[in-house]
Amino acid sequence: MKIYNKELDFDDGFLSDVKAQCLTWAREVAQTYKETGERTHPHLTFRPRSFHAVDRTPWNEWDKVVDQFGAEKAREWKRRQIKMLREFGEVNRIIIDQYDLPEDMRQYVKEQTYLEFGIPKDESLPVVQIQDGGELLHPHRGHARLASFFCLLEGEGEVTKWYDETTPFEHYPEYYIPDMAKLKVAEEKSLTPNVWTLFNHEIWHSVHRDGDLGVRINFGIDFKTMNVNQAMEYLT
Repeated sequence: MKIYNKELDFDDGFLSDVKAQCLTWAREVAQTYKETGERTHPHLTFRPRSFHAVDRTPWNEWDKVVDQFGAEKAREWKRRQIKMLREFGEVNRIIIDQYDLPEDMRQYVKEQTYLEFGIPKDESLPVVQIQDGGELLHPHRGHARLASFFCLLEGEGEVTKWYDETTPFEHYPEYYIPDMAKLKVAEEKSLTPNVWTLFNHEIWHSVHRDGDLGVRINFGIDFKTMNVNQAMEYLT
């Protein structure tokens, strides 16, 4: 049976101190951005992502994408972006920013995850994600992770949708963008705050918000190599 997102019955105390601290820091990041336009923080370190070179490049600067990745890929990616525009219309995008924790906290999370589940320390990659404003996080899949323990800390009742491919199409690791004509919604749900889930990032998914205001904050333990089925072996 395919796992899209599975709620986990973790003890309420599992990393509760870390989650509380990360929520405070993430709120501070969101407030700083609102006041200054900067997403900096003295304790959280912004995690740059290589696919931003495509995902955050406007069409009037698309020649940069052509120069970096070649005309064929740039043309196909733009074609898929146009399909998304037709599917969802013009909406304010939800932008995800990811942050690394301080080293001592990272090591603490790795240690606790090992003690609780036996997951090797070098497999666990703690992360804080902040989604500030916007109506839609377009369908995508993970670029650097296949699965994670995922915990929503704060949100606005957003709905996450997972998609199955109706017809195979090429995946580009530099920029995972689907062909919307070849997807269908397979599952959708609103995640419950402070409930851990096993999240399948390998499957195409999107996030939908009713309105374009609000901040969605989550804490996660990404897995360096494991997919959801391999992660499940540590939970049974």
